[in-house]
Amino acid sequence: MQFVSPRYLLPTFIIVPPSAYHYPTQKVMDCGQGKNGVPIVVQHSEIKIDIEDTQQKNQDKFQSKSDARTIDDDCKIDRLFFRICYFCLMLGVNFYRNRCAWKCVLSIIIVTVASTLNVYFIGYVAYLCLSQKFEAERVATSISVGTWVLQATLSTLFLAFWQSTGQSCKLLRLLYEANKGEGVHHHRKSLVAIVRIFYVVLALTVCYYVVLIVANQVEYRVGYMDNEIPMIFGDRRLFIIAQLSILYCILCWGVALFIFSLLIHATHYEFDYFNQQVRSITCNYEYQTDETLCDYLIKLMKVHNNLTECVKRLDQMFNRYVFVMITTIIPTSMFSLFNIVHKPDRPFSIPLFISFLLVIYCGFSFYTLVNAPSKLHNTIYNTKSALCANTHVWFPYRPNVYHSALAFVCHLDQTNLGVSIWGFAVVSKPLVLTTLSVMVTCLALFLQVGDCNVENR
Repeated sequence: MQFVSPRYLLPTFIIVPPSAYHYPTQKVMDCGQGKNGVPIVVQHSEIKIDIEDTQQKNQDKFQSKSDARTIDDDCKIDRLFFRICYFCLMLGVNFYRNRCAWKCVLSIIIVTVASTLNVYFIGYVAYLCLSQKFEAERVATSISVGTWVLQATLSTLFLAFWQSTGQSCKLLRLLYEANKGEGVHHHRKSLVAIVRIFYVVLALTVCYYVVLIVANQVEYRVGYMDNEIPMIFGDRRLFIIAQLSILYCILCWGVALFIFSLLIHATHYEFDYFNQQVRSITCNYEYQTDETLCDYLIKLMKVHNNLTECVKRLDQMFNRYVFVMITTIIPTSMFSLFNIVHKPDRPFSIPLFISFLLVIYCGFSFYTLVNAPSKLHNTIYNTKSALCANTHVWFPYRPNVYHSALAFVCHLDQTNLGVSIWGFAVVSKPLVLTTLSVMVTCLALFLQVGDCNVENR
């Protein structure tokens, strides 16, 4: 193992498995030995895939199970993931099992107070929209702000639920058990870039809300927001309470979004690495037998089976979250765009600029929600194409190898693998295109309604 500087060492409660530090650089992949003792040599530039014996793997699983898990048992995998989790702990969202009782109580109090204030804010905004005279810009901005706060509040609750169940840590453990984390290792730079973007987005979000808080304190109107909204507590100066609770939940929302993105990208990179292994089966026929090639195909099937279990766990963890976020981000984006493309009273004004920033954030959130799942679905689908295109498996015709490869193809024929929208549909590129088309159609309808309202006035 190479020497690691002390400042890069992991915290004491994160124990990385030895396989995470194993990065072989062999140019030749040893496929093991067949029953006749003849080795298989696969020539390519990647790393070999080792599959533990099924009985040994089951024993390890039984040994790792415990009724009373602590955060020390769950947080063992990757320091990139826990750079985001540390920020979550700093916010006070700490619902990991078997933590100190006072920390759990404090987290419950913080999340409950923030969520209650946000729910009251959403109800107050809805009351103002229904009780006052209809104005296109005011109603559009109120709905955008209300749904934005709703997304942040629900994301905070989902984040607390993920922590209490330990689903993210279990998923990362399954990824490393499937393929020793080689795909994550080969795409480490991409995951580091995601974490850096996480810090930048949170910093910009804090700056944006600090500007809004300062503007409210000096009684300067920004955006097309209803003037009655800052009077939610009877005094404009007390509106900072609602703003701080909203900012808290928006930061938690950012943590939830990047946990979502990081886990799905990690699974995508593991599948991408697996596809490279399938494409690179170029065995030397002078040194192999049909039995050993069949054994290697069976090993690949076992790896794929473990990876599909990770995808199913991903879907189980995120399907409700994706459903809630997409159904709420569509109206937020449409009404935010409405304030930009609708004819404002003063072009290039500050309200227009504030609305434009909100559109950017909504677009970024939508991109984060659909980009990683659609890439994962596409990569899973490409595995079958990679195997079918590998002529070294299919030619020359060998009955045993052919039947093993055919069984592998049947195993890969799982079109519903991916992150779904609460089971209604798997997030894929065609679905993203359909969603964007619906959003544009609804935006055109709202613009027409806004123009009719202006003509009536």
